Amino acid sequence: MPALTQTKKYTPEEYLALEEKAEYRSEYVNGFIFKMAGGTESHIQISFNVTKLFSDKLRGKCRAYQSDMKVWVEEAGTFFYPDVTVVCGERRFYKDRRDIVENPILLVEVLSESTKDYDKNDKFFTYKHIESFKEYVLISQDKPVVQQYIRQSDGHWKIEATIGLNSKVYFESLDTELAMQDIYDLVEFEVENL
Repeated sequence: MPALTQTKKYTPEEYLALEEKAEYRSEYVNGFIFKMAGGTESHIQISFNVTKLFSDKLRGKCRAYQSDMKVWVEEAGTFFYPDVTVVCGERRFYKDRRDIVENPILLVEVLSESTKDYDKNDKFFTYKHIESFKEYVLISQDKPVVQQYIRQSDGHWKIEATIGLNSKVYFESLDTELAMQDIYDLVEFEVENL
């Protein structure tokens, strides 16, 4: 992901001021601003489905936010826009801004061809700095596949994969389960991807 500029570094406050006026969303990584790619219909549908499913199942315990909610990773000096952010219990907001949380328990990225390596590697390594963060979920938009990285009590990460529309995904950090059919509701696949 190329930065908008390789020469100027921005403070978090400069980035947030620019972001409020911008026509497109950008993420902020250690002083540099990166323009985000737009989402496909499948990407948008999956993000919506997962946010709604979590909201319905976790009502009263946790909040699920769509991709307009930013996540601040203090140790990395980074603002990201996950596709879905789940916060349980008390929410901590960056400098009392209600559009930036600091304590997600679960984050979801819907993978696209252009960002999948970045989401699987750089973003995950950055998110791991968040103390409250317990589960990272990567959802393919091209075929029914969900990958999970689940933090264990010893600090190691367990990797799980769920494949196929007739499967169910258990989210350990939320103690809840979603059907793959529901995650992929209204998503159209090419036949060879099933």
